[in-house]
Amino acid sequence: MQSSAQPQRVITREQLPVAAEQFLSKFFPSADIATLSEQRSFPRREYDVYFHNGTHIEFTTEGQWQEISSREALPQGIVPPTIQAYVSEHYPSQSIRHIERSRKEWEVGLANGFELKFDRDFRLIDVDD
Repeated sequence: MQSSAQPQRVITREQLPVAAEQFLSKFFPSADIATLSEQRSFPRREYDVYFHNGTHIEFTTEGQWQEISSREALPQGIVPPTIQAYVSEHYPSQSIRHIERSRKEWEVGLANGFELKFDRDFRLIDVDD
């Protein structure tokens, strides 16, 4: 079966998956959305949300966030507690401004440009400065 990617198309907030809408309402309730778009690549869909403040969130077909980038610290509760505790202990003056997750690992970006990679059990596996 071949994958046929189609260009992104602009959508409305109501066209997001319910889980994505709930995530935005919980963690970014007053954020001003610049654009929402959908990318179809059969059988999956991905959703991109761009805010006027520079924050960008990618959601999966199911509405689960996959990657979040911001110029500011990410809202409390997005970063898993184990990763947040590690950053607070080892980089106390740094905020987490980027997070990405996959099936095998988590990656976080700090305000100072450091990138930390954790395995799926939240054990640190790499530091890129």
